[in-house]
Amino acid sequence: MQELKLELKRMKEDRMKIEIPIGARGSRDEFSSTYKDDFLIKNGLVHIKTGYTEFKITETKKIKEFTGWLYLVNTKYGLLASMSYKDTLTYLGHGIWDLKPYKAAKSEDDDKPLVKG
Repeated sequence: MQELKLELKRMKEDRMKIEIPIGARGSRDEFSSTYKDDFLIKNGLVHIKTGYTEFKITETKKIKEFTGWLYLVNTKYGLLASMSYKDTLTYLGHGIWDLKPYKAAKSEDDDKPLVKG
């Protein structure tokens, strides 16, 4: 009887299994509002609840303030920090992500000059 209960439980879990499709792309905000934190942690997207972070930027010697959430993203290069909710993430599978910071993702179109013909 116990084995039957365990088998039914396993079947129910398999039916309700949620997965991130490989190649899914969106902003960090879209992923964090679509999936629960525990699920994202298991899939390589970890939030660090900082509330307030202050650090010094060496080039400008100015203090920058960040409020909100800092995310660590598991990439093929190791853990990278996502500082903006507008960063573009692409799920590559097996808990690996591709991270494009917001400014880099925005500037890709700027690399192609407009040619008038």
